[in-house]
Amino acid sequence: MKKIAVPLDMLGLAIHHLANPVAADDAAHKGYADTIADQARATAIATIAAQRGIPNGYATLDVDGKLALGQLPALAITDTFVVGSEAEMLALAVQIGDVAIRTDENKSYILAIEGGADIGHWRELLASGYVIAIDGMTGYITLSWQTDIGDGVATSFTLNHGLGTRDVQVAVLDAADEYADVECRVVRPSDWEVRVEFGIAAPAANAYRVVIQR
Repeated sequence: MKKIAVPLDMLGLAIHHLANPVAADDAAHKGYADTIADQARATAIATIAAQRGIPNGYATLDVDGKLALGQLPALAITDTFVVGSEAEMLALAVQIGDVAIRTDENKSYILAIEGGADIGHWRELLASGYVIAIDGMTGYITLSWQTDIGDGVATSFTLNHGLGTRDVQVAVLDAADEYADVECRVVRPSDWEVRVEFGIAAPAANAYRVVIQR
């Protein structure tokens, strides 16, 4: 078979009735090229369909265009557990990234290393600006207490504020006079009580507001 070894200008004319190519440099007619392209496209579509949603294949999307939950790795889903003790936390069936909320400590922990039965694998979660302690106190802390006093009869009032210290500031305010300061005697008989005394003038009903702060 003879081959043309020089450039050939067909002047816009077409070559008809080409046979199917055999060698890599053989010419091919359009029908043959279209057939090969269609076959390649069909093979690619079939391959993608066969590998959709299987290991080492392609992930699939749900009707909302999102990854199906069953195809997400376990680490991508964080579970939160509420427990009342360290023993309950260590008994949880957890994976890395899971969170335990400890009601006995008012703290939260995240599992940083596989194996939730080991306390050393948990890390305490601290929010930005988190206050660890106030005056050595942790957990839920009450810093102030308020009440209204006065009944038109009593001149001395013992108030159980529950703050647990005598180191408190006490303000007695006149509710009828823009909360102006009221002069009186203030004593602190215990860590839990304050007594305010007004001499012989008994305050009217709910006349004064008492504010006690650590």
